[in-house]
Amino acid sequence: AVWCARHFVGNEPFAVLLPDDLMVGKPGALSQMIQAYNAVGGGQIVAAEEKPKDEIKRYGVVDPGAVKGNATEVRGLVEKPASGREPSNLCIIGRYILQPEIFAVLDRQERGTGNEIQLTDAMAKMIGGAPFHAVKTSCARYDCGDKVGFLHANIAVALSRPDIAPALKKIIAALPK
Repeated sequence: AVWCARHFVGNEPFAVLLPDDLMVGKPGALSQMIQAYNAVGGGQIVAAEEKPKDEIKRYGVVDPGAVKGNATEVRGLVEKPASGREPSNLCIIGRYILQPEIFAVLDRQERGTGNEIQLTDAMAKMIGGAPFHAVKTSCARYDCGDKVGFLHANIAVALSRPDIAPALKKIIAALPK
């Protein structure tokens, strides 16, 4: 999907925001990533969060290097590693700032995990050519990729809104036990 946008992006850095990851906070996740991008001198930036061991196999996982503030140097990436093969528990979540050079790597259409062309694999091939960091944002993240995660996001956001929270709390309190 990212490769399909190459003609719109041109020769500029660009952001990818996966719609099944809702990031809520102030400043926003992308804003925090742009701040890190400027602080570390550009390159590639991915949003990341630490995950429990049983969830790591569902993510691209960072082989971490030096840490500076909320940015961790990315020395390597592994897409959906088998148990025992994960380099850390720092997992990529659905926000990226990428350089247009990624399109040349994706152009090769090399297949990886699941016999799919993996963005994580393409990013891994670019390590060493420019700064590459994983940023832990202060935002709450909701995985809307399944029904329960989608419901969780809606409830959490609704409860944070003063115009909706009182009515929702009444609805929840009235549910059968």
